[in-house]
Amino acid sequence: MIKNNNTNLNSNKSYTVRSFLDVENENNTKTQEFVNLPEPKQHEFINVEKTNSQNQLSMSPDTAKNMQNANVQQNVQTPNNRNIVKQGPKPVLSINHLTKKYGDRIAVNNISLNLYAGQIIGFLGANGAGKSTTIKMLTGLARITSGDVYICGHSIKEGFENAIKNVGAMIEIPHFYNYLSGYNNLKYFAKLSGNVNMSRINEVATLVGLSNRIKDKVGNYSLGMKQRLGVAQALLNKPKLLILDEPTNGLDANGIREFRMMLKTLAYKEGIAILISSHILGEMENLCDMVAIIDNGKIIQVQTMEQIKKNFSIVGSQYIKCNAPNLAGKILMQKFNCKVKLQGNKVYIDSGDMTLLSRMIVELTKNKILVYAAGEVDYSLEDVFLNIINKNHATTSIN
Repeated sequence: MIKNNNTNLNSNKSYTVRSFLDVENENNTKTQEFVNLPEPKQHEFINVEKTNSQNQLSMSPDTAKNMQNANVQQNVQTPNNRNIVKQGPKPVLSINHLTKKYGDRIAVNNISLNLYAGQIIGFLGANGAGKSTTIKMLTGLARITSGDVYICGHSIKEGFENAIKNVGAMIEIPHFYNYLSGYNNLKYFAKLSGNVNMSRINEVATLVGLSNRIKDKVGNYSLGMKQRLGVAQALLNKPKLLILDEPTNGLDANGIREFRMMLKTLAYKEGIAILISSHILGEMENLCDMVAIIDNGKIIQVQTMEQIKKNFSIVGSQYIKCNAPNLAGKILMQKFNCKVKLQGNKVYIDSGDMTLLSRMIVELTKNKILVYAAGEVDYSLEDVFLNIINKNHATTSIN
């Protein structure tokens, strides 16, 4: 049990929050900058059905037609190339001009973000960018300096109990009693919550894939199983919003994959809104519908994975890897009148013409340049993320 820090709450009242972080006490202030997602204007339920051996999200033809006519669709590209239409009069999570200040240092700088039911948003940033501080404010573990957070329409500052009852959270590695079984650990936390039916324990164990090991002692669990148990604990109160801070820390490749599939099931089949913070960018690329990038306390990008890659312009669409990139770049610019960029031993060419690439390789070979590899550029989220962060740092330095 912890006490909430926001000043408008009764400081003598205790609330159950699924985390083991310390509570902070800080003063209030404010700053500027605003980023927000477009808000849908019409509520619509989304059904999940299986099509062509993959899970597909769909809706009735009449519903789709009416929504198209109303021009209220917000299309989100999922990791499996599925177009999910996010609908709802209100977001599950609405972060409005949220600021956190430690003395004179601004840790979180006036950020805003909306998250809807069934949506997975990756919260990305380098260490110290403001991710964990934001999550602490969302869960009442850190005092809000200015701004507010609304969960299912309830203010964290003005109605903490009504807001937090819709939240399940797991902050980094969860802690349990190793001498108790997974079932008895969940039973303990269910009693702390006070409003959880004991039958819910078996439900969440099944949801996270622990039903066959839930009666085993936690001391015999692998790290991946403990992470699953942590999510089960966060799901006990049937939350509308699941907040996860670095949930895949310490997991091996197989454990990360299983964890990813579990979260997709919770979002796409259970309709839970998920905000996940992680530094494993490749995993976020495979998991998230959208990413919000935070740097120096400010959200600087909020886009779908498709949009963020489409707008990425650090290099061209093709590359040639060779032993003399500087000379190769000059030859290609003179001979083919094209734009090139150099990165390590690679020359990037802004062209989508594969026949042109072939002629370029021939030309370089004529000039006795050794070509090791060539092809189309496949941008990773890591490429995009580093480019956005570097551009933001360059802009900040200039200003």
